[in-house]
Amino acid sequence: MTLEAASFSDAYAEAIEAYECDGVVCLRKAVSAEWLTVIEQGISDALSGGSADLDIVQIKGDTGRFSFSSQAWREVEPFRRFIFESPLPDLCWPFLRSQTLTLFYDFLLIKEAGSNSASTPWHQDQAYYPLQGRKIINCWTALDPIPLETALRFHRGSHADGTIYRAVNFADVEQNYKHARFERPVTPDIDHDSDAVILSAAMEPGDMLIWNGCTFHSAPGNTLNQRRAAFSINWTGDDVTYEDVPVLETYRDPSLKTGERIEGEKFPLVRPMVVTV
Repeated sequence: MTLEAASFSDAYAEAIEAYECDGVVCLRKAVSAEWLTVIEQGISDALSGGSADLDIVQIKGDTGRFSFSSQAWREVEPFRRFIFESPLPDLCWPFLRSQTLTLFYDFLLIKEAGSNSASTPWHQDQAYYPLQGRKIINCWTALDPIPLETALRFHRGSHADGTIYRAVNFADVEQNYKHARFERPVTPDIDHDSDAVILSAAMEPGDMLIWNGCTFHSAPGNTLNQRRAAFSINWTGDDVTYEDVPVLETYRDPSLKTGERIEGEKFPLVRPMVVTV
């Protein structure tokens, strides 16, 4: 699932093909050191009070904390700069095969050293979203070295038929998620599926994972003696519409109605169709 930096320009079409087939692809050295510095400035601002939507959790028995923040770009200027002024939009846009590119939300994820129990169960991102459509991607940039033992895992091809499964409760998979939609099928037991092909990749700072909103993925806790951080951006394409259902406020826009395109002040259009003559 990897794309080496040396062949990046020549193999871009190959990367898109791999994404469409597997549901995920890894782009090596996708974000430059200069832009990584900008993101780190944003982290400092976010953790010092700049982000209103910031949660810091320490699970009983762990020595490290698990921090996450959503929609911080509206308050944290370095995050806004990275999203709108870096090469990121034009890097991600072709994977959607869309005439437009809309920012859905940003997500900062930090697992400190010793956050052993801060694991993430198998889930699909789209299961939590008030969205209809197939052109939804997560572009996840590693900010630290991530060896295989703490890397994300993906169920290859699990996005293919577009089925959206029931959202799971990250805090306790035995308990129902508060906005679970019970008409949806339950998450399959991927760990015990002998036919499931699991993809994973060790990463270095600046490497980026791009995956489909329907691709099942999971992650272990951080058992290392170093931070494991990432900054991800979720984008939508031109087939995506809003669905007015109970979800987290991060994903809601009261100005939108069911069936309307995802676009507005909260979810800004970043790239329109470019017409050349």
